[in-house]
Amino acid sequence: MNEPDRDTDIAQLAGRLAVVRGQVARAARAAGRDPEMITLVAVSKGQDAAAIRAAWAAGQRDFGENYVQEWADKAAQLADLPDLRWHFLGHLQRNKVRHVVGRVALLHSVDDMAGVDEIARHAWQARVTQDVLLQVNLAAETTKRGCGEDDAELFVEVIARTPGIRLRGLMVLPPLDLDAEAARPWFARLRALRDRLAARFGGAEGLPARDGWWLSMGMSGDFEVAIAEGATHVRVGTAIFGPRRPR
Repeated sequence: MNEPDRDTDIAQLAGRLAVVRGQVARAARAAGRDPEMITLVAVSKGQDAAAIRAAWAAGQRDFGENYVQEWADKAAQLADLPDLRWHFLGHLQRNKVRHVVGRVALLHSVDDMAGVDEIARHAWQARVTQDVLLQVNLAAETTKRGCGEDDAELFVEVIARTPGIRLRGLMVLPPLDLDAEAARPWFARLRALRDRLAARFGGAEGLPARDGWWLSMGMSGDFEVAIAEGATHVRVGTAIFGPRRPR
């Protein structure tokens, strides 16, 4: 790619990022919320390090990855960027946990008890506390990971008493191919679950205060609806970076 094309790509990326930020702010204000309380996670899986660097130069600081080796390669290339925060969004295989714990700001997808134990073990070895979200499989889809809604209280209790892990909230992936309004009930359902858990556990040792539980929900096609339903973290990829390059 020649330099003018790269310059054009960077300008287009910065423009798309500005549009998304504006949409986030408007959705927050329409819901009576402070836009500063919404974390925009730029989903950079499938994008190269140069695209992430361009988004960082345009003011973006939070980036999400799904694959450990891809993330590790980019993290090494971008280690010079101050205050870049990595979010791990995909299922974290047990044999990959050691590479991630203590090196990402937030794990969005804690989805089974074995994973809890493995994260705790490596956090203890590294003398760190890893912030995590509990992934909830509200639709009970066999193709998705995550705890069932009825098991969420047990997971919260276990994580709360597990050294090395700090639960910050919940994450959900609605069923695929829903439009924004069709996804709304799933976002509302996660918010309701959050409210129940916060009412029971909020402020307990190792858990967020009652009004401090995070909700990671909403992607490029539905993040405005997710914000209206209480999202604190939205995961937006295509709307910022354009279509992903083939892996």
